[in-house]
Amino acid sequence: MNWDTYFTLRIVEDLGWTLLHSLWQIGIVSGILLLVLRILRNRSANLRYSASVLALAFSVILPVITFIQISATTSAEQFAERSSEQIAREQAIGNELPSRGQTLGEGSGGPHQIVIGSGTSAMFSGVREYLSRHIPGVLPFAVGLWLVGVGLFSFRLAGGIWQLRRYKTQGVETVDEHWCEKFSRLCDDLAIFKQIRLLKSTIVETPIAIGFFKPLILIPASLFLQISPRELETIIAHELIHIRRYDPLVNILQNAVEVMFFYHPGVWWMSEQIRREREFAADAAVMEIFEDSHVVYASALANLEEIRLRANQQTPRYATAANGGNLMQRIQKILKINTEMNRANSAWSAGLAFVLISAVLTMVFSFNSSSFVNGQNKTSNRKIAIGFVSIPPLDRTDNPPKDSDATARILIEKLKSHKIPAIGFVQGGLISDGDKLFPVRANIVRLWRDAGFEIGIGGFKHIWFSRTSYDDYVANVVKNETVVKKILDEKNQQIRYYSYPFLNTGGNQEDRARFESWLKERNYRFIPYTFDNDEWLYSFAYDAARNDNDLNTMQSVRDEFLDYMQKMLTHYEEYSHDMFQRDIAQTLVLTPSRLVADSSDDLFGMFEKRGYAFVSMDDALADEAYKTDGSLVIRNSGISWFKRWASKQGKRLREEPEVSEEVARIWKKAEAKK
Repeated sequence: MNWDTYFTLRIVEDLGWTLLHSLWQIGIVSGILLLVLRILRNRSANLRYSASVLALAFSVILPVITFIQISATTSAEQFAERSSEQIAREQAIGNELPSRGQTLGEGSGGPHQIVIGSGTSAMFSGVREYLSRHIPGVLPFAVGLWLVGVGLFSFRLAGGIWQLRRYKTQGVETVDEHWCEKFSRLCDDLAIFKQIRLLKSTIVETPIAIGFFKPLILIPASLFLQISPRELETIIAHELIHIRRYDPLVNILQNAVEVMFFYHPGVWWMSEQIRREREFAADAAVMEIFEDSHVVYASALANLEEIRLRANQQTPRYATAANGGNLMQRIQKILKINTEMNRANSAWSAGLAFVLISAVLTMVFSFNSSSFVNGQNKTSNRKIAIGFVSIPPLDRTDNPPKDSDATARILIEKLKSHKIPAIGFVQGGLISDGDKLFPVRANIVRLWRDAGFEIGIGGFKHIWFSRTSYDDYVANVVKNETVVKKILDEKNQQIRYYSYPFLNTGGNQEDRARFESWLKERNYRFIPYTFDNDEWLYSFAYDAARNDNDLNTMQSVRDEFLDYMQKMLTHYEEYSHDMFQRDIAQTLVLTPSRLVADSSDDLFGMFEKRGYAFVSMDDALADEAYKTDGSLVIRNSGISWFKRWASKQGKRLREEPEVSEEVARIWKKAEAKK
């Protein structure tokens, strides 16, 4: 079709007039909805939601009716034009001359008609004539721009739907039996009888409900560790209510309306009112299910939003999410419900809770991702991610596997209680001979996996890169990869991270570059630890004292370890301030030892008291600091990335806190016996 044909198409002109009329039509509908919402401001959120959906539906129906009418009128005019031309030709044959008796003032062109048409009617006729003469020439261009806009917004919508499909198929696994039972009870309480799946995901950062034919709810795997079970239960109920109300279907339809009427601010405003009232309505339904849990639910929403902001992820627009809408208004309404139901003590506690949660949210909303880049040095912005090398716990003093199992269980419970989304790096030689898995130790890895923690890899054997040929080093990693995948494939999980044994990155730049290129081809990312330490020496001394049942030495080593870690934390904070003039997101390496497990409340509490938030490795490595060149090669050593960065830039290294004399003595004594 060429441009000349396009400009003469009747359907293009009809569509153009329809778009023009939609401007005032949708504007009127928006105004009416504004008035209705004001009238219904003290009524239920569900009623306001229904009014908003109805208004958006009318915004679609009116232009459709207009287009049908314009098209019908156009067809009638074309028929009338053809008929009038035929009649005119017939009259021209028999009436070539006017009648002799006809006066000058008679007929269609007489002076009286000219006078009659010269008033107000003539003015409006002139306006209509002006529009009729000039607007049709503009309409094809307007329709063309509209088609381009629809195409662009359709592309965005398709991308959003594809992203939802990715959420459904990648990085997901079933929840444990405990949560399956809770989920089943929630479905019964909500009278939901359709089959809905509850899955945990390593990709999404906020709970979302997807689909309407085969609905599912995705919960971030780390969320099981970051908020309390009671809070998480209210969040899951919120998503179930969305599914029961068919909100995912309505959400997709309103996104389609936004595509078609992207040019009209009234449509965007109405769509926003729908999303806002939809969340209010779902919140009210949650409160009906969980009596006297208003403060718990409000806290859950606040914690959820804080986690999302720390992860720097937008709430998915094409899925219904628990932290959608205006969060502060939602929390206020939730706590207001509590006040109305319990006017005495509950009113006071809800008011206090709202003040506290408001303060937390004000703090959360006051910072954004740029604050980590522009040198804002605020204690509340401190972050730290933890990697454990290696799981299962090392048998430093030849403890039996059952002792490793007990240590792992203690550590897992402590990590959960402190809401730490840690990564455990598997050393395959501890759980397999290369072909068969060692049942007890392999089950420790499964225990870690099923608790919701991520699993990465090191080498099958814990070897130095600088003392190993490139091919042998890669073969060692491949062997470990094969072993670990057997366990991860059971839950359809993927390996994403690699940890250098001894933090040693090779003996030369060429081997390191080749190996990191190899990692990239496999979609693995290595961990550049900023917080290296000699915790393993303290753990060895602690294990030796445990085997001797020497409680005094155990307590002494534990106290010295905590003092040492406090000094090391200060040491690396000073590095951070020297190099970046701010607190960057730190990455801490630990071993899953009995010492760490037994002292975890004090150890992790120390970080919490200094303002650190425990975050995922993804979150920590998103810090701009990790773009700093750390390609320094140190043959026979493994050092933290702070020291690599400083050495690469020619800066003097800071003096590091030393291991206590008692711990150093225990290690040297053990080495002398070998």
